[in-house]
Amino acid sequence: MHPLVVLTRTNRVESIHKGYVCITDSQKKIKYHIGNPDTKVYFRSSAKPIQAVALVNSGAIEKFSITLEELAIICSSHSGEDFHREAVSSILNKVGLSEENLSCGVANPYNQDIINQLIKNGERPSQLYNCCSGKHAGMLALCKHYNFPIEGYTEQNHPVQQLILKTFAELLDCNKDDITTGIDGCNVPTYMIAIHQISFLYSLLAQGSNGTGKYNDAFGVIQKAMSSFPRMVNGDKEFCTDLIMHSDGKVIGKVGAEGIYCVAVPEKQLGICIKISDGNERGVYPVTTHILDQLEVLNDEAMGKLRMWSYPPVKNHKGIIVGYTVPVFDLTKEGRTFQIGDKFEFEGENPWNH
Repeated sequence: MHPLVVLTRTNRVESIHKGYVCITDSQKKIKYHIGNPDTKVYFRSSAKPIQAVALVNSGAIEKFSITLEELAIICSSHSGEDFHREAVSSILNKVGLSEENLSCGVANPYNQDIINQLIKNGERPSQLYNCCSGKHAGMLALCKHYNFPIEGYTEQNHPVQQLILKTFAELLDCNKDDITTGIDGCNVPTYMIAIHQISFLYSLLAQGSNGTGKYNDAFGVIQKAMSSFPRMVNGDKEFCTDLIMHSDGKVIGKVGAEGIYCVAVPEKQLGICIKISDGNERGVYPVTTHILDQLEVLNDEAMGKLRMWSYPPVKNHKGIIVGYTVPVFDLTKEGRTFQIGDKFEFEGENPWNH
């Protein structure tokens, strides 16, 4: 397995994150890969923009007057801020439902400030704070559109989940039975498919309405929603939001649990899938920015604004920088191998001098 990121401490390698990268165009051609692109992984929350295709294609967006901003929250892993919860509530209200109909479960929000405020007020989070509540609201909207039962909507055999699975199978040109399913953290099905299949799905998101086929218009609407409302996709001071915002929508990124990250690059019509093998999220963001830098997708100004994600510093309790989290791969050639304890001096300009 290939090293993607090393974490250094005092110019020595302390930890190594290995993993996979696959970059695919909309013709299913693999442009670059690190590791076996046939490796199957769970799509997790990176699947949300693709899961939303069935909703957008159904006409439910128009029927219930769901806005692009609200569609962005349906595709999100949001951080539980006020405007996130308000958007989810708005969707539920439009389809005649409420928070009580959600089955995503209660979870603490990502945003520590929101957690602190809840503690200060002596309150507990509701299901609206769950980062997946937007996706669930979208699934409930799809249920209402087709008059599917609300009860049990998270179950794999429920009509809404079967419709989403059918859409995935059509997009991948395979049978539903070829897609392995599991149970995600928010209690709905998640899909285990090959890394190259995931990157292909994101190439369709990159292509948007410029593509061909049954779902290209839906992809175009989803692309527009996510690129237009980056704060809805993740939240303030979160990577997905920063990536979309600082790239001016030239890049659309979506995080998933256990070290999954996916990117759509509309300008090049490429889809990218990253999987950190040990599931550690800290390796995902340097890998993502390093790939975009090698593909020459972002200009110097955008890369500068993403500096904090590209080479995250390792600080001790005195606030002194003692190391970095550094990407160590090249898309075009065999990468270097590393062992714990290897000497590693960060080369190039120290990104934290500014």
